[in-house]
Amino acid sequence: MKSIHRKKIAMTLAATIVFGGIISSIDMNTLVSAEKKSSNEVSIQPMLISNGLYTKLQNAKVSDKFSCIVIFNSHVGENGYAALEKKIGKINKELIYSKGMEGFSAKLTKKQIELLNKDSNVSKIKLTSEFLVGKELAITSKFNENTDGWIGGFADYPEKDKSIYKLNYSLKPIPKELKNKNSALFLSGVNRSDDLFMFVKKNLLKSTKLKPNTTYSVTFDFGIATNVSSGLIGVGGAPGESVYVKAGVTTQEPKSQINKDGFYLMNIDKGNQAKDGKNSLLLGNLAKLKSDDDRYELKTFTNKNRPFIVKTNAKGDLWLHIGTDSGYESETSIYIPHINVKIREIKL
Repeated sequence: MKSIHRKKIAMTLAATIVFGGIISSIDMNTLVSAEKKSSNEVSIQPMLISNGLYTKLQNAKVSDKFSCIVIFNSHVGENGYAALEKKIGKINKELIYSKGMEGFSAKLTKKQIELLNKDSNVSKIKLTSEFLVGKELAITSKFNENTDGWIGGFADYPEKDKSIYKLNYSLKPIPKELKNKNSALFLSGVNRSDDLFMFVKKNLLKSTKLKPNTTYSVTFDFGIATNVSSGLIGVGGAPGESVYVKAGVTTQEPKSQINKDGFYLMNIDKGNQAKDGKNSLLLGNLAKLKSDDDRYELKTFTNKNRPFIVKTNAKGDLWLHIGTDSGYESETSIYIPHINVKIREIKL
């Protein structure tokens, strides 16, 4: 009986070893196969790559390209992009996002996406179609009869001796040399503080009915009639190159408010002269591009390659602003004949 019992134990142990060997062999083969398969696929981290992009990458070649939005955790300047291109190759950026969101849009290869997926400064990679989710809303302002809700204002000047700044905001006929019979928003002032800011602003709450607590992409396209030639010399700076054009969008109303020292300052961050602010983008200056006389010339400004990303407040409110930040210590007079703004809902 003992002999028979020992045989049963031996047979059971042998069967277990053989069966276990088969299982181990199967598991090893599966792992090897999976490893070979994964070597041809992008290493996916779900927190970085969107579901839609993940699906498209599965059967793609490493050279296949996809229209993507890449969102960074922190600001990336020119040097940062240069360093990034050394890692992943040339990036043909279509749009750069630096206000409200840091990132860019471009057509990227599967290999580039794989490398970006391992970058510690990348927070999200998604298809452009997943990013732009709403219909584009166009706002067009032409000033044939009225200001269309645009309000003028001035900042960076003292309350004392305010009259010597000769501040003027009004609706005026466009200069004859532009051969346009319509009117334009007129802004004029004498900069005696080396930093006069002249601006117009418009509230979108009633006219657009934007969704509350929703993120939007905002781009400007507008014209300014300027009579200042390039290359001129002036007090404090050039009358053209040292008068900087800016535009921006905020949830709070941009206001000029007097401080304890009796100086009018903006309640938003517009940046100082040639520098961007948190709420404003530098789009250029007032120097003419064509003529070198004192006649007015229409110059176009846009941020279509650098959209603003902004989230509405609980009321669905946004404010637009356009202005000039002057380093030229004398008179500047401009006309704004049209303003076009495009707004589109996005999903981060």
